[in-house]
Amino acid sequence: GGTVVSVGPYTSIQVNVDAEGNNIRGDAANEPSIAINPRDPSQIVIGWRQFDSVASNFREAGYSHSSDGGVTWAAVRVLEEGVFRSDPVLDADADGTFHYLSLTVTAEGFFRTDLFRSRDGGATWLPPVFAQGGDKQWMVADKTDGPGRGNLYEAWNGIFNCCGGLVDFTRSLDHGDSFEGAISIPQANKLRWGTLDVG
Repeated sequence: GGTVVSVGPYTSIQVNVDAEGNNIRGDAANEPSIAINPRDPSQIVIGWRQFDSVASNFREAGYSHSSDGGVTWAAVRVLEEGVFRSDPVLDADADGTFHYLSLTVTAEGFFRTDLFRSRDGGATWLPPVFAQGGDKQWMVADKTDGPGRGNLYEAWNGIFNCCGGLVDFTRSLDHGDSFEGAISIPQANKLRWGTLDVG
């Protein structure tokens, strides 16, 4: 494993290491996001922006997963080799499916997001689903026992988005199989780059 740092009752274990647990020379990664399976807390997935090197601005959707509560981690990988991705946001729904929301840029220059899903603790991922979106997106899965259980909610900076105009919100009512068309949150000009929660 990687570097281990303990402070009081808490222990941190470095994830982005080589097979021998050493730092990867020239490695550059940031903006980590982590999710824990609520049905099996030993399953954890972490995602981040993985740059080609410390001298590069090109980045991909890096990730790793653990099946023992974070004591050990699988080899570092990316979701799609050679595809520019940024702003990773991870969450797990109440049934234990992991969701990895990732920003990309289209050939036309539009910002958009795609959702990747894993039903095996982060070992493999389903193909991406277009999730509308835009820059600085955030997502949350509804884990309640209410009528929205399993819904996914996503918000982003409405200025840089997939769909033109000042739109900044969408949701999925089918566990991430599809997303509704983007809409504008009322008084969105007063909100910026927030996180989401379900009450």
